[in-house]
Amino acid sequence: MARRSDHTREELHSMAIDATRTIIAQEGIEGVSARKVAQQIGYTVGTLYQSFENIHDLVLHANAFTLSEMLAELEVSFQSSRDPLQRMVKLAEAYLRFAETHQRQWAAVFRHSLPESYPMPDWYQARIDALFALIESGVRALAPKRSRQSIQGASRTLWSGVHGICILHTGDKLFSNRIASAQSLVQSLVKHYLNSWVAEGKR
Repeated sequence: MARRSDHTREELHSMAIDATRTIIAQEGIEGVSARKVAQQIGYTVGTLYQSFENIHDLVLHANAFTLSEMLAELEVSFQSSRDPLQRMVKLAEAYLRFAETHQRQWAAVFRHSLPESYPMPDWYQARIDALFALIESGVRALAPKRSRQSIQGASRTLWSGVHGICILHTGDKLFSNRIASAQSLVQSLVKHYLNSWVAEGKR
């Protein structure tokens, strides 16, 4: 077992996050425990909690990396097209790909629940806000005269549907392989929903 002086507080913080991310990638969110993380980095649970408030704080830091990685990939796909509707299709496809290729990490973001008494940290909320800001910017480009509330509502409605397809697909419960792929379902959802939403605003 390493002595506390072997690493700085910053190094220990980073090591613990890396260990948590590794556990999530290998076992999923269910495999994470303070004892297991402490064992992986060679320190005691008590030492671990000198850097983190509790296990939720540690998991949030690990999930924040996942959100940042996902957002970076989504932004690249979003910028790969100049057509507003195609941009949204690319965005949804990238989200599906990330869910497929990082299943446990992606699932950990949405399966980790905070106690009611534990407030969402601002630095974590900022990552979630950045994701929806990207989605809203794409929706706004399709109908720039629609109200902010309408754009926000459409963005969340659309992404709830995309996210639902991803959940069913990664959980092998979509049951549509003979009918349509998850990618084609996502494409259909985005195109039909947004075309309908844009047309609705012109009436």
